[in-house]
Amino acid sequence: MTDTTPAAAPRLTLYLAVIAVALGLAAGAIAAAAYVLMIDLQGLIWPDETPRWMILPMTLAGGVLIGITALMGARLAVEDEIAQVHDPKPRHGLQALWMTLGSIVAVAFAGALGPEGGIIALVSALSTMIALKLGREASERQAIAEAGLAGGLAGFYGSPLAGPVQAEAPGTAPRITHYLAGFAGVLAFIWTAEFLREGALSVMYLPRFNAEPQTYDGLIAIVPGIAGALGGLLFIWLRLRLTEAYAARLPNVFLQPVLGGLVLGLVGTAAPILLFSGHNEIGEALALGQEDGPLILIVLGLAKAALCAVCLGSRWLGGPIFPLCFTGAALGGAMLYVVPGLDPLIGVAAGMTGASTVGLKKPLLAGAVMIFVIGDGLLLPIFVGAIAGWIVLNRLPDKLTEGGGFAH
Repeated sequence: MTDTTPAAAPRLTLYLAVIAVALGLAAGAIAAAAYVLMIDLQGLIWPDETPRWMILPMTLAGGVLIGITALMGARLAVEDEIAQVHDPKPRHGLQALWMTLGSIVAVAFAGALGPEGGIIALVSALSTMIALKLGREASERQAIAEAGLAGGLAGFYGSPLAGPVQAEAPGTAPRITHYLAGFAGVLAFIWTAEFLREGALSVMYLPRFNAEPQTYDGLIAIVPGIAGALGGLLFIWLRLRLTEAYAARLPNVFLQPVLGGLVLGLVGTAAPILLFSGHNEIGEALALGQEDGPLILIVLGLAKAALCAVCLGSRWLGGPIFPLCFTGAALGGAMLYVVPGLDPLIGVAAGMTGASTVGLKKPLLAGAVMIFVIGDGLLLPIFVGAIAGWIVLNRLPDKLTEGGGFAH
């Protein structure tokens, strides 16, 4: 039983802080190793100039492999993995392993999603195991497990704020140990990723830009922010509808990812720019918009949101943040043709944040992630985009807004 005397409180705080830093370092390193493995496999499977006729067979193969992991016991909801750290209990280790393998396959086989699913599965399993070993009562076990998840996610996002925000239990604020783990996780992720694969971080980062906001930029940025938010709304609405349709008409957990692979392959064959997570294709999409006008940007933005919803709704395990960045950038960029005098960087940044805010259903998390993805030189449009997303979220029915960014 934990000593609750006043003299013991500083010792307990120090004890949890030391564990949080150590676990944050470990979680960040594990997250980096998983990420590097995913992008290395992706490069092996998809060499440069892959012919279009190969896209459909490859995505179908990915769907079959993910279906096998589901049959072998992979947990089918990333939200359940996050919930596990709020109430750590003994678990079957192979479940997290199969989920991690499924997530690696989803990213490697061109899923329109990010790699968060596998990272969360690995880190939550490690954090729960450590919490059960070192935590002497329920509150300590929860604090330790959440710190581990905060470290892993902070490392992946590159933001010591975003990881703790996502790891916190509903209705609570992150503890100081979460932020300690977050800082440790970011450092470990950077060191490990660059050690394992030189230049690995450049695959994640977008170019850093700065904009000089003019008098009315903060006001007119609400337009691309709302446009991006509507793209995020399409994502959460379609994903919910797909989940309901699968439950009613195709409950087979093996066939769901196979069908998702079929849709992914057909769409990807028609428009290869829509494959993969999307953040590395943002520049290409904006160049198409510059050449062909706003309609192509609107089509690409909405199609990316829909394809991400299909992948995640079909049990392709991953996360929505990078596809939502693509959607928001495309829709925000299209608004340059509607709003005269809008700085392109401000429009794109506001659109990305608006889409991410609605898609993740957490304005604070979206803002913290966007500062990493876009850079702190565009804080004004990030803030305006988060406000736009918050406005849209607060006008949606509870059925669409319940849960976190991985719900449904």
